Amino acid sequence: MLSALQLKLGKRLASALPAALFLALSTAQAQVVEVAGSSTVAKSIVEPSQAKLREATGIELKMLSVGTGKGMQMLFDGKVKVAAVSASLDEAVDDAKKAGASATPAGLKLHTLLTDQLVPIVHNDNPVKELSREQLRGLLSGKLQNWKEVGGPDLAVLVVTGAPGSGTRGVIEKQLLAGQAFASTAKELRTSAAELSEVAREKGAIGYVGSGTAESAKGKIKEIKAPTLSRPLGLVTVGEPSPEVRKVLDYLQSTEAKKQFLQ
Repeated sequence: MLSALQLKLGKRLASALPAALFLALSTAQAQVVEVAGSSTVAKSIVEPSQAKLREATGIELKMLSVGTGKGMQMLFDGKVKVAAVSASLDEAVDDAKKAGASATPAGLKLHTLLTDQLVPIVHNDNPVKELSREQLRGLLSGKLQNWKEVGGPDLAVLVVTGAPGSGTRGVIEKQLLAGQAFASTAKELRTSAAELSEVAREKGAIGYVGSGTAESAKGKIKEIKAPTLSRPLGLVTVGEPSPEVRKVLDYLQSTEAKKQFLQ
């Protein structure tokens, strides 16, 4: 004969089963949409809104943070239905070519989700508070190689940037460097998260990231006051988006979703 304790445990288990079963079914039934591209879009938009997006649409985004250019190349090759970009459409296409894309399909559409400000970041111990456009251009191009040349400490400058094909890098090359190349000694990293870690570790480092990305690392790095650089963050499709991608876009362009973005 069952004891009172065994009966009580049995009832609790029985009541818990429907909830567990529902959770398992909802997990199994979630539709997955792969998105390849910008790690900035991943950090500022996808990661903070993922749970609510899934709850509202039944769709889970699988983010492949390979950079704007590589993401566009994967879209061109039909490997994904959506590319995430941290640049204008023309700049994103240029980034794709730098990443190795040979042909650009017709009918590309950029679905803008957020306008992002780019901010220069340095190590927390760096006393420099503000840089002009000319000073930034000199530091990033390698013409200025020591922080004392801009009022800082006697310390070698380490430029940290994304790899060729990065959306952020492309915007800086166009809007700030104006045709000049990054310093030949620049350290090229694959993701914004890696750039943050490098700047936080190296006292002479300087990099550029989106304001939302910088906000996520507050206290670990220091933002520098500088002239404004901005770019769109969004998703790119070839032609009109598929029904499941349309659901994702409708949610991410909603007021509710924008409250969750890092910016």
